[in-house]
Amino acid sequence: MDNYGTININIETILKQKNISKNKICEALNIQRTQFNKYCNHSMQRLDVNILCKICNFLNCEIGDILEYIPPKKV
Repeated sequence: MDNYGTININIETILKQKNISKNKICEALNIQRTQFNKYCNHSMQRLDVNILCKICNFLNCEIGDILEYIPPKKV
């Protein structure tokens, strides 16, 4: 399989920096905690653009603050 790199999701880091609990953001955005944890744990299958927009708006940040492209390692 080809390796095109990965996407790192930095939501948990931003929450810690801003001292915001997962419960608070889930409640404010009406997102299920289990779904939000999948974003934090990098275990979701597909990114939901609407959820990412909600998160960016709530955290007052850019999408690039949340998502980071990690290129594949050169062999």
